[in-house]
Formats: sequence, C-alpha cells, structure tokens
Amino acid sequence: MTSSPSPRTFHYSFSESDRDVQRTPVPLVIMANYLNRLGFIDYVNRRLTWDPTQCKFSPGVLAQLLILIPFIPSQRRISLFAVPHMYAKMDLELLTGYKIDPITEQEIRADELNDDLFARLLDRIFAYGCSKLFHDLAITVRTTFHLPENYILHSDTTSHVLYGAYSQDDENENEIPPIHITYGYSKDKQPNLKQIITGMITDGDGLALFTFPLDGNYSDTSWNAMIIAVLHEIFDSKFHNYTYVADSKFMTKENYLALMNVAPSIPFVSRVPQSFCGKLSERMKKIADKQNDWKSLGTCCNYPSKDAAVYYATTIQPSVYTFDVYVHVYKTTEKRAKIEREVEKERVKLEKEITQLCKRKFFCENDAVVGMESFLASRSHLMLEAELGVIKEVTYKKPRGKPPKVPKPLEEIIKWKIVKWGIKRKEEEIEEKIKNASTFCLITNIAPDVKSSRDILLTYKGQSNVEGQFSILKQPLMAATIFLEKAKRIEALMTLIYFAALLHGILRVLSRSELQKEENPPRWGNGRRAVTRPTSRTMLEILGKFTVVLKEGVTTIDVTESEMEKEFEKVLRVVKFDPEFV
Repeated sequence: MTSSPSPRTFHYSFSESDRDVQRTPVPLVIMANYLNRLGFIDYVNRRLTWDPTQCKFSPGVLAQLLILIPFIPSQRRISLFAVPHMYAKMDLELLTGYKIDPITEQEIRADELNDDLFARLLDRIFAYGCSKLFHDLAITVRTTFHLPENYILHSDTTSHVLYGAYSQDDENENEIPPIHITYGYSKDKQPNLKQIITGMITDGDGLALFTFPLDGNYSDTSWNAMIIAVLHEIFDSKFHNYTYVADSKFMTKENYLALMNVAPSIPFVSRVPQSFCGKLSERMKKIADKQNDWKSLGTCCNYPSKDAAVYYATTIQPSVYTFDVYVHVYKTTEKRAKIEREVEKERVKLEKEITQLCKRKFFCENDAVVGMESFLASRSHLMLEAELGVIKEVTYKKPRGKPPKVPKPLEEIIKWKIVKWGIKRKEEEIEEKIKNASTFCLITNIAPDVKSSRDILLTYKGQSNVEGQFSILKQPLMAATIFLEKAKRIEALMTLIYFAALLHGILRVLSRSELQKEENPPRWGNGRRAVTRPTSRTMLEILGKFTVVLKEGVTTIDVTESEMEKEFEKVLRVVKFDPEFV
C-alpha cells in the first residue's frame, strides 16, 4: 500500500530590491539599434502631421515601440491595449534611444502608453500615406548599412485573414479611401474568413522596398499591372537598370507589353503559364523535346545539399506579341521522387478504402457489381488502379426452433462480396505526370550571352526571398490575424508590421555577410550545430539567449546558456550592433 505524498507548504515574499529591475531581451535591443541607425524616430516625426502640444509622446517613439512588439518572444498577437504590459519592466530608453521624448519632453514610461495613443498614431500614418512612409525609408537601408546595390526586383502578394466586425471609416475627401475588407482567394486556405491582401517588392537579397495594402479580393494579375505602373513612375528612365521577377500570374499580354513597349524594354524573368500566348509553354516543350539539345546545368543552387536536384536546359527564341524573347525550357530530376511519394500516399489510402469496401455484403450479384464499378469510377483519376472482382459467398444456417426427429436440411444463405486481386500502377500516366512536372519554361528578354539558362533559373529561384518575407508575416509573433476595427488602422498597422519584416531582412543579410568571413563557423545552433547561413529566426533565437538587466543603475547581461557567455561579443559583431546608436 502506497502512502499519499505529504503536503508541502510554500513560503514566499516579494523582494523590494527586484521591483525596479528592468529586463530587456537582446533581440529588441538589436532591432532598436537598426531603427536608430536608420533615424526612424526623427524620420516619422518629420513626416506625420501632429500637434506636439496635444500629444503625450511623439509619433516616432510610438511607432518604434509598435514595430518592436513582434520581437517580444512570448507574444502571440498584436493587441494595442496590452502594449503597456508588454513593455513593463523593460528599459524603454534602451529601445528608443531616449529617456525623455525628444519633442514632447515627457518621460517615456510603459505605464503612460495606451491604445488611444497608438490608434491616433495609426490614423496619422494612414493620412500621410502608408506605402510612401515605408518606401522612403526602405530605400535608405543599403546606404545606411553599407550594402552593395542590388538591381533585382521580386514581386508577389499574400493574404491576411481578419476576425470580427469592421466599422465604416469616416470619409475624408483629402484621404485616399482605405482598403476594402472582403472575401477573396485565400492563400491562408481560409475562404470562410474576410481578408486583405498585401503586395511586396523586395530586392535580390529579400530586403523589402515597396509594400502595398490591397483589397481582400485583389488579384495577382491586377497587382502586377499596378506595380509595373508604379515602378515606371518611381524609377522613370532608370527602370531598365532593374530586372523584374514575378511568378506566372504576371504573364498576361497587357503586363508583358507594359515592360516590352518601352525603349529600352524592362528586363524581366517569369514562368510561362499554360494559357499564355496560345499555349506557348506547350509549344516550347514540344520543340525542346524534338531538338533534344539539353545542356546539364548541375544543381543550380548556390548552396546545394547532397541530394539537390540536377537541372537540364535548352533555349528557344520565339516571337511573342511581335517581340523576340527567350524561353528557357528546363528539366529537373527532383519531381520523380516527389511524384513517387504521391503514388505511395495514394496506395496507402486506396488500401484502406478497399479494405472497408470488401467488408460490405450484397444480397445479389448485380448490386455487388454496381458497387464495385462505382468505386472504381470514383477513383479513376488516381495514378493507381485497383483490380477487384465479385465472388459468391455461401454459408449454411441451422433452421430455427427445436430440432425435429427427422433433421431438416441446412438453410443456404447466398451473399456477394467484392474482393481485391491487386493494385496496379498506371505507368504511362505516372511517367507523363513526371515529365510534365519536371519540365517548365521561363521567359525573359535578357539575352543568353548576358544571363545564361543557369543564371536565369537562379534569378527566378530568388522568388523564395519574397515568399520568405511573407512566411515571417504569417508567424504568430507577427500578424497572422488582425484585431483592429477600422480598415485604415489595419492598413497603417500592416505598414508597421512590414517595417518589422524589413528588420528581419536586415538581420539576415548582415549576419550572413559577417559569417561568410569566418573560417570556422560558430556553433551557436541547436545541438551546437555550426551556423553558416542562418535565417533571421535562427539569429533571433540566438540573440534570445541574452537579456540586458538594469538594476540600481548597473547594467549586466543575463544568459540562459553558460557556454554562450564568452560568445556574446562575437554575436554582437555578427549582427553588426553599433553602440553609437543606443
């Protein structure tokens, strides 16, 4: 017999000396350092219209604190009323560069922050122009951080689902109408929820240059048409120095001609969709197969893994809407393994369905045949074919009641059942699917002697940079869902969230640049793995091991892993922390 555990009595008290201790996570300190180097607070204060005599804190200070919220490790969503609690016990001077607001001359305290302040800030951002506020600062990033120019433009859109009811914004004839929150094609796979769309342009390193909040039902085709017009206006004659890269949604006749019908034409790279220009893709694939002049490109990855796919390519020069362009047709080995996995998934699922089917009993042969044929017809689209049959099953049952002196014959019961003979692969269909999936076309107006087939493919693969930025936005720490009531405030908040995404990009680019200089990569990763080309998330996890502690005027660094103590200065060097901007 086991005895029950004896009750424990807890004795606790609150330390008076610890109440004034401020603990600030280092990830926020680094992100604030980047914003300070960009002169963010002064930049916002000079652009937004506001009355210093009527405001507790300047909009630049409030905006910087909002941008830093997604980097607080424990937070799961942005909630304006909770901001004071998020920053409680943190050193706001360390996060803004000011103990006293530089304009209002008020002490910056967490308990003085409230949702009304932030709501008015969002209204002012919308009134100024969300996209303009972002772009005018984003274009200074490379100069500020001494990064070389990059002339690649990657373009894409994503959706953001919203919950709750949204009130109609007050109309102001001096303001552009806010975005329309509505149903549309959901890239989040939640078509039952209203949404907004945001579009983004990044450079070749994934640093965001332009962001545009859009209506919830805005299409990718319309996005490309709009952004091309905007880029023409912004860059003017210098637009042809850049290469515009977008996925197949870009390729419409109108968008294509918008880049080609100027002198000089705008360099571009895109994937050819099935329906473009009289099924150009299908025609080019047939020509490539007939010519059979494939050149091996190798793995086509800047940092290939041991099982990286191998690519082959051939180049064709067709005339598309009166302009001579280049179509690079590619074959890759990576799709065979992927489709074979799909076949195996189909097999597992089909086996289970057949098992359930074979448990059924039918009272006549015709019903069993109809059931079998219906099952096969509903699965005719699969890459596998079930081989089934119908058999008669006879059982015998004793008559009911007390057995007579002269035994009655056993009662014969006839039923019909479906049986499995096997599962056969549709080899021709599988091979055709592998062929179609393994072959694709990229279209460009850049001559092969300027950019080879391999260069064009690597340029297009850079689309993952903008997609990577979108994945950051989908994190719970960012804004997978938004909870504000007014559309214009949602639009303004998305702009600040994109500033946070820009900080992710700066962290990633700077860290990778510094780590490339290391002969022996530091072992900061999980399980003491070497860190060579970290994502921003990886670097934030590393930075998250450190906390700045301010107690009684003395600043110390707390670390969660003792072996990382000696690495702190090196971590700061890798992320390019500049103590002059604290």
